[in-house]
Amino acid sequence: MWFAVCALAGLVALGSWERVQRDRAHREIPVRIHVNGTRGKSTVTRMIAAALRASGHRTVAKCTGTAARLILPDGHERQVRRRSRPSIREQLWFLREALRLGADAIVV
Repeated sequence: MWFAVCALAGLVALGSWERVQRDRAHREIPVRIHVNGTRGKSTVTRMIAAALRASGHRTVAKCTGTAARLILPDGHERQVRRRSRPSIREQLWFLREALRLGADAIVV
């Protein structure tokens, strides 16, 4: 029983830490755009990111698909290396990476 209580406390602490990190990213990245649909999401994500960069925003974007890519503030692309299947944790990683890169706008 003691082990279960400790494990639950650890999971609650980890969830709280992730929430604090997510809330910090939301405060520090004022422009957040989510692209959704069935076709053309990567193209639209790249176009929106380019428009935001052209208007002076430091923009980081992420395209998923057959080869997930991170589009950096200078427009160069970097492959996203996945250790497992895509999950919500990848989005949390993306927010932290955008903060690290100094983004004021993100497109996902």
